[in-house]
Amino acid sequence: MNFKYRALTLFLYNSCLAVFLSYGVFFTRVSNEYGLPASATSLVFGVFAVLYSVSSLILGLFMNTRGPGKTILLGGGLMSAGFMLSSVANSYPLLILTYGVIGGLGSGSMWLPTSYVVFDSFDSDSVRRVTGLVSAGTAAGLLFFPPLENYLIVGWGLQTAFLVVGLVIFALTLLTYQASRGSNPRATFDLREAFGSLKSKRFSVLYTYYAAGNAFSRTLITIFLVPLFESRGLGTAVGTLALSLIGVGSMAGRLTAGVQRISEEAEAGLGFILQGASGLALYFANDPVTIGILAVLFGIGYGTYIPMFALLVRKYYGVEHYGTIFGTLLTSFGIGAFIGPVFEGSAVSSNGSYLPGFLLAAAASIAVGAHLLLAGRARVDGGQNALKS
Repeated sequence: MNFKYRALTLFLYNSCLAVFLSYGVFFTRVSNEYGLPASATSLVFGVFAVLYSVSSLILGLFMNTRGPGKTILLGGGLMSAGFMLSSVANSYPLLILTYGVIGGLGSGSMWLPTSYVVFDSFDSDSVRRVTGLVSAGTAAGLLFFPPLENYLIVGWGLQTAFLVVGLVIFALTLLTYQASRGSNPRATFDLREAFGSLKSKRFSVLYTYYAAGNAFSRTLITIFLVPLFESRGLGTAVGTLALSLIGVGSMAGRLTAGVQRISEEAEAGLGFILQGASGLALYFANDPVTIGILAVLFGIGYGTYIPMFALLVRKYYGVEHYGTIFGTLLTSFGIGAFIGPVFEGSAVSSNGSYLPGFLLAAAASIAVGAHLLLAGRARVDGGQNALKS
């Protein structure tokens, strides 16, 4: 197998995660189509987020025994089915079932198995660089999917947009499955030993970082950017462009994963701080140029820390129980990504203001970043003292 081709297919498959990150493009259309307030429209994404957590754990265990290729095939098939079935969902409960439950059950098949294939296929000197490249697929998806979704919705309707996106996901699933079949699981299915690693303070801190800084903060802002700008009369196009520019910045941020001179903790911390500061500034931006610049900065921050989590799990725990441990870590996404959008949707429905959510998101992201920087510095100082002694 050509490793460059394998990396390319993993990159493309990871781009599919952007269809959920760009839910803001669907937000107002779903609200109008089904006659829903913002709180109910947010719940569709909230259900997906919870099922993403369930999917991450279940598919992590599945991958330990059946391999990443079959995990991608199963998860991608569920995701594509969820979107295609959403095209015929004629009621709000059915949309929750198709988009939220079925699509969400497959979504854990992206970052988890694709990062494992990288660890299994590439030498240790290339792992950080290739992890960043493959992770950049999600960022590339933000360049592709939001404009496509907006074009399809405006020209052909919400149902057609769901159908076409589902077909694109299915095609990329088959392509990536074919390229990943040669990667075999080295992990074992020893739940007792694997979950024993999760009782440590280190893992609980990682779990909190991911839930608060990534799932809560980043998801809340990206989901509500488009509705925010629509409410100010800037139009859907400005919000869609902002999401795409977040993708541009995120690609740049993920490519820093190959930098060896800075620790994973410090790099992630800087990313969270940049995300929080630029995310809050986006709330106050009113012209397209400023919005574009801040969107790129937000993306750089977001893209910088995302690949660090896979690398930190590998750094702390190795790859023997990678599927179980990283899959469990990803369950934190469901907590933060459910609370954030549902909280903001309720705030918008009750008082029409987007500010409370953006303030909380910025505060959480900056706090996580500062704690990561301090934690990384403490480890460096501890290692230097150990060498001196």
